[in-house]
Amino acid sequence: MAPPSKPKDVLSEPDTGTVNTFVILAKPPDKNKTPQSGNSLASPSIQTELLRSPTIAQKTSNVSEQDDSTSTHSTASASKDNESFPDIVKSVNHRVVHVQQKPPTVQSDGDQKISSTPEMSYPVKLVDESLQWCDNALEYLHDSSDFYVVGVLGLQGVGKSTIMSIISGIHSEKSKWQLFKPQTNDLKESGEYCTSGIDMYVTNQRVILLDTQPVMSSSVMDHMIQYEKKPIGAQDYHSLDNALTIQSLQQAAFLMAVCHTIISVQDWFIDTNYLRFLRTAEMLKPSTPINILDLNAIPEGTIEYYPHIVFVQNHSKKKNFSEETITKMEKTLLDVFQKSKLKYLGSVNPQNRTYSKDTPPRVNLFLIPDKEPLDTDSANMFPEYKIHPGYKYLTETLSQQVLSMPRSLLTHIPQSEKHWFHYAARIWETVKKSPLFLEYSRLLP
Repeated sequence: MAPPSKPKDVLSEPDTGTVNTFVILAKPPDKNKTPQSGNSLASPSIQTELLRSPTIAQKTSNVSEQDDSTSTHSTASASKDNESFPDIVKSVNHRVVHVQQKPPTVQSDGDQKISSTPEMSYPVKLVDESLQWCDNALEYLHDSSDFYVVGVLGLQGVGKSTIMSIISGIHSEKSKWQLFKPQTNDLKESGEYCTSGIDMYVTNQRVILLDTQPVMSSSVMDHMIQYEKKPIGAQDYHSLDNALTIQSLQQAAFLMAVCHTIISVQDWFIDTNYLRFLRTAEMLKPSTPINILDLNAIPEGTIEYYPHIVFVQNHSKKKNFSEETITKMEKTLLDVFQKSKLKYLGSVNPQNRTYSKDTPPRVNLFLIPDKEPLDTDSANMFPEYKIHPGYKYLTETLSQQVLSMPRSLLTHIPQSEKHWFHYAARIWETVKKSPLFLEYSRLLP
């Protein structure tokens, strides 16, 4: 429908960039009034036409004068113009509708709606293969302080990525697909590693998972030689082997400073060199700063932060699940970490037992068997006796026990996920530039 034509008696002024005020004069039909004879303007058809096209009086005013006085002034101006209107318009009761045009308002940055944090669908790099910090993960973090950081350490091919996929819950016993990419058969045959640097994934329960490359791996050293990627400060070390050891120690010390819980994965018991490596990384761990913006050493007498550590024995055989074997494993770990400040005592165990307060705490040791083969002819065979409750039950139990471990503050003040990210970036730069690792490298053969 086309808009009504503008009457001749409309008052208009040239557009000077000010706000226009419109006054609409309209009248509802009067049912009690009878049409007058001899007056063509008083016919019902003409009244209907006039009501369909209401008279609009336009008035220009400044933005600063947009108040109640504008409405009163517009009504008075309209009453003066009524003298030139036809008699039929004079006899009606005027109903004034005040319409004011306002310039479009621009929202400030504070009024704009904050977009929700995107959900992660796959892991992203926290530290790349060149040991450089990446900021891609910052957009997935919240301002909430209710988060939990879990890291993993282990040698090459022990199943670190598989364990982290189990903790995340995105893991299938029947499918080969999992959250963190595992080592394929081709990589195993060629002796190459899969995960490079540090990968990060944030679950919906705000659990930050850190999957790392293998420590003390000859494949990593071969990769550095082949692509001429020497670690930072490699010229200060006696050999490339020592440079690789220092790089692994820096990675482990970094996790001990930024994680609530560290999962140490082994595939056979026991590697004394690896346990000595963990004790050395604890010794070289950077001090916990009082202020996350100030990474200077804390004064003496201040409580230092140390994470929880869980020892996972992957690819365990049936004989390893006997009570006698588990007791020997725990005794060995107790002797090695007797003077350690790492929180290696707790309630993580494959039997899913809950100990009373009077019972002395035991080592956080968990055993996981190999995946059960999918036999199609299992119905024709007698089930084999297993001393453990099964792979699926044990993996679910491990995930529940790790996620239910106590969480302590990483620093002396609470921090959010984004603050943790910036704190971890500063810790990583501090670890790479720390003179302690250079001094320790001089003691290596």
